[in-house]
Amino acid sequence: MKNVMGMMAAAFVMSLSVGVYAADMGSGSAPGGAAAAKEASSAQTVSGEVLKIEGENYVVKDAMGKEVKLHVSPETKKDGDIKVGDKIEAQADATGHAISIKAAK
Repeated sequence: MKNVMGMMAAAFVMSLSVGVYAADMGSGSAPGGAAAAKEASSAQTVSGEVLKIEGENYVVKDAMGKEVKLHVSPETKKDGDIKVGDKIEAQADATGHAISIKAAK
């Protein structure tokens, strides 16, 4: 009988620790949590000349001569009307989505 009670107590304690672990793992993906902070810190500045505009995709030649593709959606904060040949400065996330775009000075 003591052995059965001991095993039940051990199983109960283990089930509690699994629940706490699962709750802790889920908190990282909550909006405004660590995941949002990581995404904000991965934003990059893209500066250069607009080579092509194909729908919502802009191809920009940066200072190193590399072509960078930016996705500019209706949610992108735009400062002015950007067209091919313009020098721009954009803030983009790690996926290449432009958070903001403006003409470079």
